[in-house]
Amino acid sequence: MHQTIRSSFAGLLDLLFPLACLACAAEGAWLCTACENGIPAILANHCPFCEAKTPFGNACPGCRPRHALDGAISCIPYAHPTVQSLIHAWKYNGVSEVTVHLARFVERSLVKARRAALAAAKQSLESGMSAQGLRRLSAAPPLLAGVDVLLQPIPLHPKREKERGFNQALLLARELAGTGTNRAMGKLLARVKKTSAQAKLSGVDRSTNMAGAFALVASEYRRAAGKHVVVVDDVITTGRTMEEAARLLKNAGAASVWGLTVAYGHPVHA
Repeated sequence: MHQTIRSSFAGLLDLLFPLACLACAAEGAWLCTACENGIPAILANHCPFCEAKTPFGNACPGCRPRHALDGAISCIPYAHPTVQSLIHAWKYNGVSEVTVHLARFVERSLVKARRAALAAAKQSLESGMSAQGLRRLSAAPPLLAGVDVLLQPIPLHPKREKERGFNQALLLARELAGTGTNRAMGKLLARVKKTSAQAKLSGVDRSTNMAGAFALVASEYRRAAGKHVVVVDDVITTGRTMEEAARLLKNAGAASVWGLTVAYGHPVHA
């Protein structure tokens, strides 16, 4: 009912106030084609926990033994004004229609990352690197390697999802699942604790805030066993949310857990 009212109201607003690009104000869409294609893929090449440089956003050797999350693919700094406007409209103004624009951008970024992974592997082979050395270098995430993955959106607390009208991570994951033959949707986690906004907290408080936020879904979690799981969200900041999800998924037997986000950085309202 809540979503129906929201949709009807949005339709009325569209009639009274035509859609305008959030980047250039051209009428016709929330993001015009030129502005969408103009968003650069600036993929994170650092550890999600300490920001040490790594090939694809992998957890660095120092952090890896202490964390469940294997790494995070993230497509652009949150500071990019167009992306910032899109995410803000998405999360705080109820504009679910921007999902398709963000999904296309993420897909384009994954293509770029996949090409980089293939180029690195080719260069290693041509340089005569041993198979063992190649395996060490080829730390490419399963999502880029073309193997089957389960996409698990970060769940919202039911109260917050009702207020927003949708879970933006779920919408994004569904769009991405429909564009790759090796991607399936997972419903392995549920939100069982309403948390405070992470961006307003210190590092220690962020960990405390997220502790116990999720639970495995009893009827679904066995699907994680032996699978490569990709946790989908809008923004990654310190990695605490992703880490809490990854910890549970690894306990459920996941072979690997990677994050996938539109942006990385420190949004005001994350």
